[in-house]
Amino acid sequence: MFLYKNLQYIPLLLLTYMALLAPALAQFQPPPGINLSAEMVPDQDCGLTLSGKVLDHDSRATLVGATVSIPQLHQASIADEYGNYHFHHLCQGTYTLQVTYVGYEPESYTFRLTASSVRDLQLHASPQTLNTVEVSGNRLQEQAQSSQTLTGQELEETRGLSLAGSLKGIPGVSTIQTGPTISKPVIHGMHSNRVLLLNNGVRQEGQQWGSEHAPEIDPFVATEMKVIKGAAGVRYGADAIGGVVLVEPKALPTSPGVGGEVNLLGSTNNRQLAASATVEGNSANIPPLSWRLQGTVKKAGNTRTPDYYLDNTGFGEQNFSGALGYRKEKFGGELFYSQFNTKLGILRASHIGNLTDLRYAIERGRPAGADTVGFTYDIGRPYQQVQHDLLKAKLYLQTGQAGRLEFIYGWQRNRREEYDLHNVNSGNPALYLNLNTHTTESIWEHNPLGNFSGSVGVSTTYQQNTYKYSAFLPYFTAITAGAFVIEKWRKDRLQLEAGLRYDYRQLRVMQFDTSGTLQKPAFDFNNVSGTLGALYDVGYHLTFGLSATSAWRAPSVNELFSNGVHHSAATYEIGDPGLVSEQAYNFETSVNYFGNARLNGQLSLYYNVINHYIYLSSEPEPILTVRGAFPAFRYRQTDATFKGIDLSLQYNLLPNLILDSKASVVRARNTTAGDYLINIPADRFDNSLRYEFAQSGEGSRFSDAYISLGGTYMAEQTRVPTRTEEDFAPPPDAYFLLQAGAGATVHIGSQPVEFGVTGNNLLNSTYRDYLNRFRYFSDEAGRLLLFRIRVPLDFSGF
Repeated sequence: MFLYKNLQYIPLLLLTYMALLAPALAQFQPPPGINLSAEMVPDQDCGLTLSGKVLDHDSRATLVGATVSIPQLHQASIADEYGNYHFHHLCQGTYTLQVTYVGYEPESYTFRLTASSVRDLQLHASPQTLNTVEVSGNRLQEQAQSSQTLTGQELEETRGLSLAGSLKGIPGVSTIQTGPTISKPVIHGMHSNRVLLLNNGVRQEGQQWGSEHAPEIDPFVATEMKVIKGAAGVRYGADAIGGVVLVEPKALPTSPGVGGEVNLLGSTNNRQLAASATVEGNSANIPPLSWRLQGTVKKAGNTRTPDYYLDNTGFGEQNFSGALGYRKEKFGGELFYSQFNTKLGILRASHIGNLTDLRYAIERGRPAGADTVGFTYDIGRPYQQVQHDLLKAKLYLQTGQAGRLEFIYGWQRNRREEYDLHNVNSGNPALYLNLNTHTTESIWEHNPLGNFSGSVGVSTTYQQNTYKYSAFLPYFTAITAGAFVIEKWRKDRLQLEAGLRYDYRQLRVMQFDTSGTLQKPAFDFNNVSGTLGALYDVGYHLTFGLSATSAWRAPSVNELFSNGVHHSAATYEIGDPGLVSEQAYNFETSVNYFGNARLNGQLSLYYNVINHYIYLSSEPEPILTVRGAFPAFRYRQTDATFKGIDLSLQYNLLPNLILDSKASVVRARNTTAGDYLINIPADRFDNSLRYEFAQSGEGSRFSDAYISLGGTYMAEQTRVPTRTEEDFAPPPDAYFLLQAGAGATVHIGSQPVEFGVTGNNLLNSTYRDYLNRFRYFSDEAGRLLLFRIRVPLDFSGF
């Protein structure tokens, strides 16, 4: 108890350490691999730092990506996004700094170092300067608002997981689940309509209002996933109150040749098998033309808890996509099409026939007949079957020296079928929804004007929804239009940013009332979003960010009009046509300590006020229908606050041994009632050790080898509502999950093959998660091992 009570103070202690002590202590770490030159004086202080900016001699503009090297030490530093370079752990002595940058004359500077110093370095443009210079690389922090990106090896190690599962390792991000097959990302305690997903630049529109409606996105398409935490309505439109997830595919190839990759996965527990293949190319005869084809197949059976199988919890996926691009320096375009198909089994024990059985199922602690359930890939009722099509067309045009204009059109069709335990003979689903969405977005980014850079844009959305078999949701059409402007001002170490957006939403509904009369309610919503932010580069790879944003969200159709059994959630949901728009105000401060040899980390504190917050509140009694008894929920509105801390730290204990620690803390209150909100993530702490083996020499058969061992501690959620509503069951106990991983690249001749294995819940612990809606009925999955093989392909030699 003592330990748990004090866990909440750990992030604050770590904040103090990182913000005040760590930068200083890091300067005094032993210099790994430093070579003393003959010019240095022995027995001197070797904790000195030399830093500064690399600048254009005439314009004083920072030269991002310039290389500064000290030949005597065999060390080099790349100028960051502010033009800063750093050398740490230097001894007193005389050094030669060599500076190079594309389009500039190389320069050498001799400098005698007697104490830690700051020295700016200037370069002269070369007489043979290139007309244009494109610098590519990872920008460490582009905006004051905190964000985190999953890419490279870190993303590869999540292959085989769902989209939400892949993002779960990011501080501040958790998942809300409906059994083992359905999960959605949760950012700072918010999910579904409050978290926008952009798939390849197009806003995902796939009935995402339901917490049991998983995103229809194939994670194998992505080579980068970025999470923007907090309200981001100015750039991405209304609804982005909780945050934004950007799913980006790899850019089309620009070099002639044909290549690709094959991914194979297999796992224990649910015996998942998955294969994904990509082939892409660029024509030597038509260099601007590039293309890509990709496909994924997945199949999994019943999930096993430590004690029993979960009946009817298998799933299958068949996805494919294709892209065609034509890129010139001043104009170009791209076509992209993808289709996502999935069939998701739903735990049969979650569909109960009467009120007594429902209460007994919750009290029993395990599904009825669990001891007789075995493994199978078969999926029966109840289940979901979803098909999602996405067509994207993108055009861009360089508008002279003024900037760049980009236009994106997207069409999506989402067809959702939900099958319950009844009407088996008819073969028809209990609910069929067909949502067609057309989106456009035009953005003009102007070239830097002095210290200013920014963009303006307009966007539109048109939606039409139809249904069959059940009037759970009505027919509706929705039109949304918005316009925004965002500007940044940057000088020296300070960046200021501001943005403003206006959105209008029209909703037209058709439904029959209980007397059979057609009703046509209409709604119009409009509001303004805004953002202000500041980012300050302190130096020594330390930045501070501060942001204040506002965003709003109109109530969705299901919140206004749902009325009946929601089969995939096994609940009875009741909407309220009197709901009004949510209005959110988000405040955040962050510290980012990056690019250092030993210690790196990021910490953010946020406070989010939401007026008219809409939430699904449980009714005191379940509702008995002709299709069975179901827990009842009603949409209500209140004022709420969300506040919390996200923390991530990486520390190199040894040159190849890395300690990675993360913490996420959320507190959410119903301020109107003076109570806590339901379904908010509990405190989460992740810690892992990762050892990366030293690279062998050229010609070695093994490379990029690593092993890792870690664990996740999820506290019991004790902050639950006690005045406004009563849950059907108390929150589950805290739990700890042991995890491990290993991987390496094996070179078979000239062909590299990457192998990896990830283990989760290695102690086979029995537990339940508060954010799993089926926690009333069953335990979570037991021990799981996931095996991965990735084979990059290059057909250029054929």
